[in-house]
Amino acid sequence: MSLIDALPDVSSASDFTLLEGLYQLTVTGHTQDWEFERLNNAVYERLLSTYSSNDTGTVHAVHSLMTD
Repeated sequence: MSLIDALPDVSSASDFTLLEGLYQLTVTGHTQDWEFERLNNAVYERLLSTYSSNDTGTVHAVHSLMTD
């Protein structure tokens, strides 16, 4: 099974699974691929939905570090 086949379905994956997928893609150097972007966006959206609007400034800073 390839790494792409092992990536989780973001709509039903647990937070741990999404983070593990991001970690594995980072370790293997696949941070410029669409898979990384998909998982990164899913984690970002979950962070936004979890924390109040007062805390999103920090989340935006982290997201901008991940996408730059």
